[in-house]
Amino acid sequence: MLWSIKENVAFSFNTTTPLLEALIQFMHEFRHDSTPLAQLETELDEPFVPENVYEALRKKNVFNTPRGQQEDANEFMDYLINAIHEEMANVILTQQQQQQQHQNKKQAENANVEPNANTRAPSIETSLDADGDGAGSGWLEVGPKNKGVLVRDSGQSTIETPINRIFGVTLRSTLSVPQAAGGEDFVGHAGKPPQSSNRESLQWLPLNVSSDTVDTIEEALDELFAPETIEGHTNTLGQTMNIKKQYLLEKAPPVLVLYLKRLLFSHKEGAQKVHKFIEYPEVLTLSPKWFTRSAEASKYKNKKYKLCSAIYHHGMHASGGHYTCDILRSASEWLRFDDGDIGCLSSIDDVLDEKKDRTAYILFYTIC
Repeated sequence: MLWSIKENVAFSFNTTTPLLEALIQFMHEFRHDSTPLAQLETELDEPFVPENVYEALRKKNVFNTPRGQQEDANEFMDYLINAIHEEMANVILTQQQQQQQHQNKKQAENANVEPNANTRAPSIETSLDADGDGAGSGWLEVGPKNKGVLVRDSGQSTIETPINRIFGVTLRSTLSVPQAAGGEDFVGHAGKPPQSSNRESLQWLPLNVSSDTVDTIEEALDELFAPETIEGHTNTLGQTMNIKKQYLLEKAPPVLVLYLKRLLFSHKEGAQKVHKFIEYPEVLTLSPKWFTRSAEASKYKNKKYKLCSAIYHHGMHASGGHYTCDILRSASEWLRFDDGDIGCLSSIDDVLDEKKDRTAYILFYTIC
């Protein structure tokens, strides 16, 4: 993506995309060499610090960590990815507004009237519905057994960028409420659907790995997409009932990022790290049971994803530690990065096997 931008977009020092520019400059520092690391006849170049990238993030007030202080890998990735997305979204929005203004001008010229300056392109912010909740009025879908399902989009940016085209995961959260006594639904009004769904876009999937029933990535995904019973819900008629909530996948991305939630909080001990080994495969198959029954979701069922990188956390405590990373450089060459040190791994088993000094924290899979 960055190379494509570099080759097709003019560089400017007075830019509205300082982070993108900084990342492109950083990428330009690397020397291209497809020779396997084990066959290199010369030593690797000295490592360098992407200070211009850090500075661009600080100017956006999304990364204010002083130099030398550590940052959580997932939080930093969140800062970085979202900041890139926002820069791209603003560029796309500006282009849409310019196109809309040009279209308004042409229409006005054809009609021989003054252009309407109040007509604007869609805003990057989601418009609010009449209730002001940002969810929009939604639409009615026909679900299983011809049951009506009210679907709403979450209040998020509707601008599509290369970031959410690469990493974007769409989840659907469905709330199922039993029909109340007297033929009325859960809000006390007859005739409304007993189910409602919210669609939410994420850049990665957070997986709970602390449960005793979770020892593999597939089991963690099973738990994420399992229905959850919420007890003691009281409707507007004063009736107490149990309702069911369930997350399911509706759209899978080209690059699937899995974040293993290894941080637990307790009132007595504070933040604690989950140390147990979670098994993860070289090739991950997306089970149909993790998806909605929509036509969009059917395209992704049973899709296979190949592991391309793993980020590890070293250390016994959640409050500190060290990060290393394994990366698939070519079809069969895995490299391990530890600060300025780079080494070759003998096989994929070095990536997949349990390690005594580290635990997998973030996994990256690319669609096959």
